[in-house]
Amino acid sequence: MASTIVTVEMTDTARHHDAIGLLVPLGIDTEFQRVEGLDLPDGWAASLLREERTAQTAAFLTPPHPDAVARLRHVVSDRPATLDPAAWVPEPGPHRAAAEDLARDVQALADAAGGGLPGIEAIVLDAAQRFTYGAVEGAERWYTGHDAIPAVACAVGNCIDINTYLMAALRVAGYEAAYLTCYFFDDNPDGIAAGMHCWVRTRLGDRVDDWDIAHFKKAGRSDVHAALNPVPGCRVALAHGRDHVYRWNGMEIRLPVPSRPNWVLADGSTVWGAPPAVALSRG
Repeated sequence: MASTIVTVEMTDTARHHDAIGLLVPLGIDTEFQRVEGLDLPDGWAASLLREERTAQTAAFLTPPHPDAVARLRHVVSDRPATLDPAAWVPEPGPHRAAAEDLARDVQALADAAGGGLPGIEAIVLDAAQRFTYGAVEGAERWYTGHDAIPAVACAVGNCIDINTYLMAALRVAGYEAAYLTCYFFDDNPDGIAAGMHCWVRTRLGDRVDDWDIAHFKKAGRSDVHAALNPVPGCRVALAHGRDHVYRWNGMEIRLPVPSRPNWVLADGSTVWGAPPAVALSRG
């Protein structure tokens, strides 16, 4: 059994955000990995929490003092595993629901393609044509302030934005789709993560496909098709779905994008803070 070790060292502390703790998703099983464990930083108090809807697990870590630096160690193996069935269950909320104009457009696309896999491909390719890859501030995203994901003719977005759109489009057309987040490691010798990433997986009968529009666009490629790593490298999956809710000591903690560790504030809100230093090694 081969092991992959992901070391995550925070580059900021609770004091930087007036935070009360750190929420760390423990990772998920998929066909390409099985979670074996998470080594926690010395001196930090830890509570294991379960997400209210999906029962995914996360650790709530309380620092021994405000300036303590957290260093985490995820261990995953290549033993066979499967994605939790809960990943395919549509979540409620504005980041998943499709507005009427988007529902109308994608249903027409799927019908014109004849449904089935061609329908999925038509929706994916249409989504790819609507986006230019890039970072956008939250307040400037085309869906900010909407109670459902609207159709968009031309927009700038990162992997989160593109896959939020794609998930809503696929599901409103009647397709099973899952939203997955990960650390992505480029195919380079230093083993340093390129950053947090997300992608969409579809299931049609026994067929499962992974779609990563953002990576095709980052590579300057227009031949978007089903592929787990169109940009060479590897990924360590962290969570599935959006808008997780955890409870700790009677407080509700909301995590809009479950991925890398999030600082938790006294009101239950979360912030990413500074990007951590994330490195990969083989056990």
